[in-house]
Amino acid sequence: MQQQSKNWAGQGCAAVLMGWMSFAQAGDITPVMQKKIDAYKTKAIEWAATPALVQAVQAANTAGPVTGLGNAKWRELKETDPLVTGFITNPTGQLVTQWLNADAKSINKIVVSGNKSQRVAFTSMPAVYIGKGKPNFDEAFDGKLWQQPESKPDPSTNIDTVQIAAPIKSGDSVIGVLLISLSTDGLK
Repeated sequence: MQQQSKNWAGQGCAAVLMGWMSFAQAGDITPVMQKKIDAYKTKAIEWAATPALVQAVQAANTAGPVTGLGNAKWRELKETDPLVTGFITNPTGQLVTQWLNADAKSINKIVVSGNKSQRVAFTSMPAVYIGKGKPNFDEAFDGKLWQQPESKPDPSTNIDTVQIAAPIKSGDSVIGVLLISLSTDGLK
């Protein structure tokens, strides 16, 4: 009987610890943080309208996603794979890297996606190649400025972030999405 009590007590402590860890992984956005996030939303809209970025997304949309490259195959690639590094070193990758480097304390990652949700450029390898089905792509591709409702670890960098996404437009048509992952440390 005493052994059983110890097991239950251990399980209870484990449950409390698991609950605490879940809470620690997702956090509330404070008013101070939201004010800074709103400023980045304005910046995201401006960046999404950058002519070089729009032209790169148009070209990527014409080419389409890399043949045979889905999320399962993407996860097998290493960050040093030439296919992956090509998204960082192409002219659009260099542009978004400049934006990140100008504010590396607050910006954790930038990802540019085309109309099939395929990656066009990024500052570091995202967790998936095709982002369709995720709110950060779907809502922004519907023409809305999207914001993650709470902070949580970025799936590819594991840094606590708040993601925002803006539609990339050609005229009135949405042709892609600009995702910016903001470090919560830089937002405080």
